[in-house]
Amino acid sequence: MATYRLHTKGAPEAIIARATTIIEADGRERTLDDTTRQHLTETVTAQAAKGMRLIAAARRPVTEVPASRDKAERDLCFLGWIAMFDPARPEVSDAVACCHTAGIRIIMITGDHGLTAAAIATKVGITAPNPTVVEGDRVDAMPDDELTGLLARTPDLVFARSSPEAKLRIAKALQSTGNVVAMTGDGVNDAPALGPADIGVAMGRTGTDVTREAATLVLTDDNFATIVAAVQSGRQVYDNVRKFILYIFAHATPEVPVLVWAPDEMRRAVLRHRTRRP
Repeated sequence: MATYRLHTKGAPEAIIARATTIIEADGRERTLDDTTRQHLTETVTAQAAKGMRLIAAARRPVTEVPASRDKAERDLCFLGWIAMFDPARPEVSDAVACCHTAGIRIIMITGDHGLTAAAIATKVGITAPNPTVVEGDRVDAMPDDELTGLLARTPDLVFARSSPEAKLRIAKALQSTGNVVAMTGDGVNDAPALGPADIGVAMGRTGTDVTREAATLVLTDDNFATIVAAVQSGRQVYDNVRKFILYIFAHATPEVPVLVWAPDEMRRAVLRHRTRRP
């Protein structure tokens, strides 16, 4: 019977929990004991706290296609992980500060490790140091009213290891309390939340076709600072329109009583005056 090799990748803590062996430097496999498992977990935690993005890999031999994912991803041989540093753009911190000044609340919802998300959110100014980190499994088990209360009473909040369903529930919970929600995303998993949001913003360069079709706007340069600039321009247009309407009402209102109740000669004089205006 032919033997195949199944490979899987994902969050390090999830892969470690499903592994029973680990590969050595010489390529041999040995049992993954509790001491090694604890060492791996501590190392992952330390790197995530530095803002590193981590993805682990594992494998196992199979003789047939597994019937389900649970049956496939078990008794794995842990191969290792990749740690990636994805720094924020230099202009992001200033853009985040502008959002806070303008009364815009930013909530990070990510699939990354909780410590990675907290480190990045603190570095760019989305939250104060030591924000409240809520894992996706906790959101999935949380009733809607509890989720709404958490969003209302917790200013520095980060959602990590979030599922597409959790992101959608967070958007709806914010909308239920009267907030206007703008949701950003680039992957297929983000599409369910972009549609129901008041404004769905998809990434134009790295975004998938599904995400772009579900979004209201497509950000062609994938830059958060561009969103802030668009908000500033929109508020300026709104302010100019508001000033113009107030000017029209303030200028035209005194003439209404004259046109309604004044003698005919006075009404004709007012109309002639309005006709001669440039």
